[in-house]
Amino acid sequence: MNKRRQPSPQEAKVIYAERKARVDALASNGSITAADLKTLDRIGRCKVANDHWGICDEQARNALINDPHHFVRSCAALAG
Repeated sequence: MNKRRQPSPQEAKVIYAERKARVDALASNGSITAADLKTLDRIGRCKVANDHWGICDEQARNALINDPHHFVRSCAALAG
C-alpha cells in the first residue's frame, strides 16, 4: 500500500497560509473566474464556493458545481 506522507505541523501551517493568501488575493479582485480556480487545491475551491460564491462569474460557478471532487460540488450546491 502506498500511503502519502502527512505534512509536519510546520509544513501544514505553511500550506494553509499559502492557500489563504491565494484565496484572499482572488477575492480582493472583486470577481473570480473559472481560470482562477485552476490555481487552487480542493480545499481552496471549497473555500471559494463557501465564502465567495457571490463574486464568482457564471463559468466559475459552473466549474465549482461540476468539480471532480465531491466536497467542492457539495459546497457549491449549498452555496448556490
